Amino acid sequence: MNNLKNLLKTPLSLQRIPKWIPTVLLIVAFIGFADATYLTVKHFENAIPPCSIGGCESVLTSIYAKIFGIPVALFGAVYYLTLAISLFIFFDTKKEIFLRIPILLSVLGLIATIYFSFLQIFVIKAFCLYCAISALTSFIIFGISVYVMKKFKESLSSSSNIESDVLIFK
Repeated sequence: MNNLKNLLKTPLSLQRIPKWIPTVLLIVAFIGFADATYLTVKHFENAIPPCSIGGCESVLTSIYAKIFGIPVALFGAVYYLTLAISLFIFFDTKKEIFLRIPILLSVLGLIATIYFSFLQIFVIKAFCLYCAISALTSFIIFGISVYVMKKFKESLSSSSNIESDVLIFK
């Protein structure tokens, strides 16, 4: 919890975060968006996408495929689109808040992924390839976010060590 609080209050030290991270986050968010959008379109067409493993129909037509009548895939598409827009704005403005948004939202993506994966495995007892792609993209985004948080924590500890060294020598 303290890490999230610090992430919100303290600058990220963008120079310590590798430049490839926002690009990879954007690519993975785009893959997740394409996958979720495809499933959303198929839902509104009342069609089941082709599935090589055979469990997609069970998952996509289950009672868990909608929340308040809205397809779960649409929530996923909005999630990935939010990440992508935030990253596009980050590339344009270089304002760190637009890099923080995907990092913080990745926690929600991970929670949703764990919940829906649990439902597939233990409740529906079927596996959807498209859902697995979305789960993989969420895990990758979360993993990169943890990496950024770790880099951020290292930059905080190294800056506090420098400050304590300065105080010792004064």
